[in-house]
This record gives sequence, structure tokens and C-alpha cells, in this order.
Amino acid sequence: MSSYVLGIDLGGTKIDAALFDESHNIIGRHRDKTEAWLGEEEVFKRIVGVAAEAIKTAGIDASRISACGIGSPGPLDPDSGYIIETANLPFRNFPLGPRLSEEFKCHVVVHNDVDAGTYGEFRSGAGAGAQDVLGVFVGTGIGGGLIINGSLYNGFSKNAGEVGHMVIQAGGPPCGCGNRGCLEALASRTAMARDLKKAIKRGKRSKISKYIGKGNELLSSKDLKKTYEAGDELVRKVVHRAARYVGIGLGSLVNVLGPEIIVLGGGVVEAMGEKYIARVDRTMRKIAFEFSAKNVRVVKAQLGDDAGVIGAATLARESQKGWCG
Repeated sequence: MSSYVLGIDLGGTKIDAALFDESHNIIGRHRDKTEAWLGEEEVFKRIVGVAAEAIKTAGIDASRISACGIGSPGPLDPDSGYIIETANLPFRNFPLGPRLSEEFKCHVVVHNDVDAGTYGEFRSGAGAGAQDVLGVFVGTGIGGGLIINGSLYNGFSKNAGEVGHMVIQAGGPPCGCGNRGCLEALASRTAMARDLKKAIKRGKRSKISKYIGKGNELLSSKDLKKTYEAGDELVRKVVHRAARYVGIGLGSLVNVLGPEIIVLGGGVVEAMGEKYIARVDRTMRKIAFEFSAKNVRVVKAQLGDDAGVIGAATLARESQKGWCG
């Protein structure tokens, strides 16, 4: 009997689920809003509902699913499957893995959502064929994942790879994590929106003003791209500065980790494209040792929104060998 694997990408705003056949092709999928304000039990029900709908669209019986992988914001414990806490979700010490295993009667693995996305790119996307991969995803925040010697690296804390929370500028702007001057606080879309709003308040003129409301979340990557390509001076200045900060962070990471390839993804990278990546690349090479950066490739992620579900499903399939049921 054929076995199928379920991949789930859990975010603060949406839940995406996909069912994969033995050849790792997507045969059914569904997505819906997370609605995190409903509380942990209701969000869990939504996860189950989205997954069940993905299975239904594939036209198979849930009993034929052998494993499920889910990527979730952390920190979390991949060994126990518990979500320790999340900034944009209601989970606190929540047994997400065990609960999903009970629901679908299959082996379940839980990983950080950006780790899952990085692993998806490593196995099936821009990082395929490399053994040492650094994944960096720039969007509302900035997340990272590490592949070292061909394996996902979690570190002693089980939550390694928090690239967005390297302090790049001591005493810099406050970050949501509680520190100041983190890469996320300097170069994420949220950070760019903050800087643009401050500049406009000081009297700077910009076409971006019509896209920025009272909340930073109202500024989309598409709005950034639109005004950037229209030649808006303020937007170009802010985007270039953010790209430089990302490059500074990557330069330091190249010296520390020595990756073969750096995969850049996320909404900002998707929208801004190759020119943004080229700016990041140039700054990275100014910061890193020449011999460390010489053969490093900085490339755009290939899988888009599918990276998370592909990575989660791949991790689940590969972990079955060690599962005792």
C-alpha cells in the first residue's frame, strides 16, 4: 500500500498544508487564515481542519498517511514536539507534535518554520547539491536556517539559526525580541516601514505614504517594489540601507560558518529580486574575509511559498526510519 506524507507550514497569519505522494509530488493542498486571536485550542483545530482538507482534495483515506511534518515559529523543542512559546501565536508549552500524532495516527515531526523552509530549499530548491547551506528569509521579520555537513543544525539549544537576532548595531532600534540593534530591527520589512514612517513624519516626501497606515503591517513587499521601481528617492534609500545591513550580517556569518551557498528568500527578496540580492552580495564580500567568501554563492530561493511544506514533509519522511511507532 502506498504511503503519503503531510507537510504543514504554520504562520502567524496563515496555515498551509500539502499532501505528498511517494515521488514527493503534491497531490492535494489547502490553506486558510490562522486567526491566532482565537486561542491555542481553536488554532489547533484550524491546523487539523486545513490538513484534513488537503487530504480530502487528494482523494485518499487519512489512514494511508505515514508521517506528518509541521514547521512552526519558535522557540520549540523538535525532540518532544512541544512549542515553547511564539510571538505571533497563542501557543505556550503546547504539545503540538503529540496532539497531531494523536489526531492523524501517524509519526509527526515539529521543526522551526524557517528551518523547514531552508531544508526544503536544500533538498529540492536553490541549495540542492550543496552540503553547507545558510538560509535567510527576509519578510515581516528575518529568519534563518543552517544546513551543516548535509544535516539540519539545531545546536545545543535546539533553536540555532536565529539570524534575525544577531546584534548588528549596538544600541540600535528596539527589536520585538527585547534587544536593540538586531538585524531584524534594522532590515526587515517592519523595520523599513518604521524608518519610512519616521522620515515622512519629519517632512520627507514619498509616494509610499499612501501605502503606510497606522500599522507597519499595512506596508507590503509589493508596495515597496512598486515605489522603488518608480524611482522614489526615500524608498530607494531605505531599501538600499536595509540590504546593506543584511550583507553585513551575512559577511560575519560567512566568516563564522563558512557556507557553500547562501539562499535568500522571503517576501522582500521575492519582491525586490536580483538587484537587491546583488547589493547584499556586494556588502557581504566587503565584510567577509576574501578567502572565506571567494567561492560562496548567494542565490534567490526557488520554492516560494512551497518551501515550508516541502521542507516539513521531507523532514518527516526522512525521520520515519528512526520511529518506533
